[in-house]
Amino acid sequence: MEVELDYNKLYRFAQEFHFESERFTSQQTIASLSGGELLKIQLLKILSTDWDLLFLDEPSNDLDLDTLIWLENFLQNTPRTVIFVSHDESLLSHVATKIIHLELIKKKQEARTTVRNLDYENYSQERQETFKKQTKDAKKEREEYQKAMAKHQRVKQSVEHVLRHTHDSTAGRLLAKKMKNILSQEKRFNREATKMTELPTQADAIILEFPAISPLPSTKRVLTIQQMCLKIEEHILVRNINFELLGQEKIGIIGKNGVGKSTFLKELRHLLKEKRGITLGYMPQNYHDILNEVDSPIDFLTSTGEAIEREKILTHLASLQFTRNEVHHPISQLSGGQKAKLLLLKMVLDQANVLLLDEPTRNFSPTSQPQIRKLFTSYTGAFITVSHDRTFLKEVCQKIYCLTETGLEQVRKEQL
Repeated sequence: MEVELDYNKLYRFAQEFHFESERFTSQQTIASLSGGELLKIQLLKILSTDWDLLFLDEPSNDLDLDTLIWLENFLQNTPRTVIFVSHDESLLSHVATKIIHLELIKKKQEARTTVRNLDYENYSQERQETFKKQTKDAKKEREEYQKAMAKHQRVKQSVEHVLRHTHDSTAGRLLAKKMKNILSQEKRFNREATKMTELPTQADAIILEFPAISPLPSTKRVLTIQQMCLKIEEHILVRNINFELLGQEKIGIIGKNGVGKSTFLKELRHLLKEKRGITLGYMPQNYHDILNEVDSPIDFLTSTGEAIEREKILTHLASLQFTRNEVHHPISQLSGGQKAKLLLLKMVLDQANVLLLDEPTRNFSPTSQPQIRKLFTSYTGAFITVSHDRTFLKEVCQKIYCLTETGLEQVRKEQL
């Protein structure tokens, strides 16, 4: 379908996106753009039309912080209707005025849709309070039911005992009548049990923690880089990178789209993977760099093939909400979030003491994000993460650097 662009808007938005308008007429192909640059192109095209209703699917994925903040402001102030799907807590908190929450519950056998006229923060708080109350009510009902049933069983056993040993026909008839009432009461108890408050489960719960790994000493220089020149083939992206990673540091990397953050992480992986004493964990931006799409989750995670290892893996996968069928599906059939869980679990099973993470939170649901932050906050090793997730950067990382064409520059968390 032909789309009529407002070129005044197009060039104005391009300037605000820090996207050079000369590139519109260059020979550069779409395939050569970074994920963030590709998303900018899509946004520029959409926003430069005369739209009335805007649908956005994960609009913050891959965007640099400057563009993300611009997009937030735009969405906050537009008088038109916007419906967006997002895993970004900050974007949801700053923009959404109504929440539609889609879930699969009861081991993914039942769909549930919740619609609330609330902002994300209040919805999240209400959801937590409802979960706590329902859990409390369900446990109380079950305790009361068990007490009532225990008392009922004692009475039933007593009547059965007397009934078996009585030789008085009159007493026997009375006891038989009493037993009939007891059995009737038992049926009523069983009917009431089916109506008890359901014990709630968190469909996107992530029950995972790093084991007692052998972290490197906190003062050990894991990696020292001086005057590195970052380039793709002959094209120089960044000059004069000076960088140091200590044994238990947690470092975040931010920067504009296309500056070379993912390339920098790949270069660090190349430098670290052969170092002695280091067990390296890696989560790339493109999961296909590591995951073989025809393998199953079990295939990917298995290293020895022993029964005890397989049992351990299955237990972990169950705690990450994988169904029995999904653990044997080809990885190509899994969602982005499930693939991210596999990469996390791989690092846990390998007991990695140094991690390289490229946008580690991008495919996790907002309700599971706090658990992801808790997982990495409690991690005792060192990691370097490229991320645009402001909440993750602020809560988990000890230092944050901005990658520019001239190197790395440390930034304060208040600047995010």
